[in-house]
Amino acid sequence: MVATMSNLFDTTTIRDDAEYWDVLAKRVAANAARESKASGFDWLAQSRASSWLAASLLLVAALAFLVLPTESSSAGRPRADWDQALAPADDVGQAIVLRDAPPAIGALLLRVQVGG
Repeated sequence: MVATMSNLFDTTTIRDDAEYWDVLAKRVAANAARESKASGFDWLAQSRASSWLAASLLLVAALAFLVLPTESSSAGRPRADWDQALAPADDVGQAIVLRDAPPAIGALLLRVQVGG
């Protein structure tokens, strides 16, 4: 069977009356309203692929968390190096970041007045 150009664009089988388009418009509007009320979890639950993807990402994150070294005396040194490297350059910032306990507010204020 050879399809001619007029057969490819034949629309005689498509209904074209007002009732058909009204029903279609109501169906589209109802679907849009239902979709707008759906949360992210609803979207995740509807799609099997996205559910598997989310579960896989959670599993990878959990495994990465379990593999990370725990903080001990041997692992404490690299942490201190990172703290020192990422600490702010000013005295107040270093007093806040590099101490084990927060500094006294008075000490911070006096350092600002003496330094500034």
